[in-house]
Amino acid sequence: MYKDANYKEKFTDLKEWFPYVIEIVKKDLRNEHLKKDPYFIKKFLSSKNIHKLTTEELAEAYLKAIQEEEKGEEIGEFITSRWLLKNSDLYEFFEQELTKIDPDFSNLEEIAPESAMKLIGASIDQFGAPETYLFSVLNSVVFPKETFTHLQQLANTHKSNKEEQAKQIDLKMNAESIQKNYEREMARMVDKYEKKLSGLQKKYVTDVENFKKQVAQLQRKLQEKHA
Repeated sequence: MYKDANYKEKFTDLKEWFPYVIEIVKKDLRNEHLKKDPYFIKKFLSSKNIHKLTTEELAEAYLKAIQEEEKGEEIGEFITSRWLLKNSDLYEFFEQELTKIDPDFSNLEEIAPESAMKLIGASIDQFGAPETYLFSVLNSVVFPKETFTHLQQLANTHKSNKEEQAKQIDLKMNAESIQKNYEREMARMVDKYEKKLSGLQKKYVTDVENFKKQVAQLQRKLQEKHA
C-alpha cells in the first residue's frame, strides 16, 4: 500500500499523527534543520518566536512544507530518518520478523494477511499500536490494504483512549488544585480571624483590668471622703 508512496502521501495520511511524530524529533529539527534553513523559517515561521515554538506550531509548518515545497521530500526524509533512529529497536524487530517471512524481504510485494496480522500483534505487544502503525507507514511495510486499515483503527482507538485518560487526569488535577486553593484560602481566613479574635480578647482583658482599677480607685476615694 505504501511501497511506492512518497513522503507527501505518507504524511498526508498521517496528518492527525504528525504532531506525535514531530514531538519525537523536535530536538533534531531545532538543532539541525532550523539552524541551516533560514528560508524555511522566513516562509513558514516568520511570525513565531523560534525559541518558544510548540509541537503543534512545528507540526503545522513542517506538514505545510512537505506538501507544498519542492524540497518537501527532502524534509520528509529527514523527519522520517530521525524518527526511525529514535525507534531503532522497533526497526530491528521488524527486520528480524520480516527475515523469517523472506530472507530477502526488501523484494516482498505484499505480506500474506495471516503473517501480517501475526506480525502486527507481536509488534503491538512490545511497542504499542501507534508506534507500530507509524513505523509501518513511514518504512513502507508491505502490509495488505485491509491490514493497514485494521492497524490504523487500533492505533486511533489507542490514541483516543490516551487522550481521554489525559483529559480525566487534567480534570482530576484541576479539581485537586481547586480543593487545595480552597483549603489554603480557608486556612488563611481562619488564621486571619483567629489573630483578630486574639487581639480583641487581649484588648478585652486589658479593658477589664483597667475598669477594675478605676472602680478600686473610686471606692478608695469614696472611703476617704466618708472617713
